Parts: sequence; C-alpha cells; structure tokens
Amino acid sequence: MDEGGSPAEWGAVLFWDFDGTLAVREGRWSGALVDAVRRVDPHILLHADQLRPLLQNGFPWHQPDVVVEVTTSAAWWARLRPVVMNAYLAAGITQQVANAAADLLPATYYRPDAWCVLPDAASALERAQRGGYRNVIVSNHAPELPELVRDLGLSRPVELSITSAAIGAEKPNPLIFRRAIDLARAWVDRSWMIGDNPVADIAGAEAVGLRAALVTPTRPESATRGLLTTVELIVASNRHF
Repeated sequence: MDEGGSPAEWGAVLFWDFDGTLAVREGRWSGALVDAVRRVDPHILLHADQLRPLLQNGFPWHQPDVVVEVTTSAAWWARLRPVVMNAYLAAGITQQVANAAADLLPATYYRPDAWCVLPDAASALERAQRGGYRNVIVSNHAPELPELVRDLGLSRPVELSITSAAIGAEKPNPLIFRRAIDLARAWVDRSWMIGDNPVADIAGAEAVGLRAALVTPTRPESATRGLLTTVELIVASNRHF
C-alpha cells in the first residue's frame, strides 16, 4: 500500500495489536531463545524461566521514546543481539553455543508452528470486515511480522501489517500511530485501536485521537470483553464504550 490516495479511499479502520491480542508464541521471547539453543544442541538443559528475568530490558519497546533510523532486517536483529547474548551467557550458555543460537533466533522466533492464533481472532477480524471496517495490525515487532501474519492464514482479513521495526518507533510513541493512520488512510474519528496493553495500545492510541478497546484474550478470567464481542459493539455503535 502506498501513502497517497484520494480522500475517497480513506475510511474506518480497526487497528489491532498482534502479540497477545490476535496470536501468541509459545514461551514468547524466552521460549524462542530456548528453542534456538535446542536447535544447536538438544541436550542442553535450559528453561524459559531462567531467561525471562534476563529479558526485561534492552528490547526496542523498552525505550518507546527513542526513535531510530529504519534500516534492514539484519540490522534490526544485530541491534538486539547484545541483549540475547547477555541473557544466554548469564544463564550459563557457552559463548560458542550462544553465538550459534543467536544466529538461528530470527527464523526460530518466527517459526509459524510455534505461534497460535487466539480463539475468536479470525472471527473478529472477519466480523470487522463485514461491518465495514478495514483491519490493520500495528505491533511492536521485528521486521518479519507481515510474513508471519501471512503464514498464520490471516492475510485475507488483514489488509496491512505495520511493525515498529519498519517505522522506527515503538508503541505508545505517537509516531507509530500517526504513521499507521496515514498508511492505512484511516478516519481518526471513526477508527479504533484494539489491544491487550493499557499503555502501549490504549493510552498510545488515545493520545493521537483514536478510540481504543482493551482486550485480554490470553487471560480469559479477566473482566475485559472478548474479541468478537468487542468488534460487535464497535460495529453496532461506533462510539466509545
């Protein structure tokens, strides 16, 4: 999709978070790091719980106020490599194995069979389309997210996938939302952001004038509405609830 277009091409959009809203990866980032090590040496004993506390800082979305130059996918992963290496070494993985696992991490993280589309996600996206909304993903993710969306079978209801790696800014930074609005040709007063993070998704979207709905599909015991119910209410009322 290009950034131009006549006013007639603009319309109502549902912007969606991806990870934790539409899909989830088994073990998330710590699980991916474990998977990469096991691909190097399946006999190494390493668990996600060992790595999770070591991954609380250093990812781009941990500094959403920082805007970076957008370069190549390889450069994005290279910036992340010190975080990955430090976590591996702190968990007792040897330098040799850590280097080999870090090389495998991009493909390992985005391995489609490690991801699960959350219940009602596909139905909610299709209901949004039928209700006159276009679906656009806006996610703090690595550059390969659009390919994962395709591999998970969501390309038909999702018109565009915008990743922070392609913008150089992380939610809740206003820049990524403004760029998403422009790229999607979204009418701000009729468009919504749907996500599971009250700061990155909800506060970030509302700061640029979008309406927003909090959902927590990975926590069914929560008091938030489900994905399909949320979309039904948006389609039916097109007003804040």
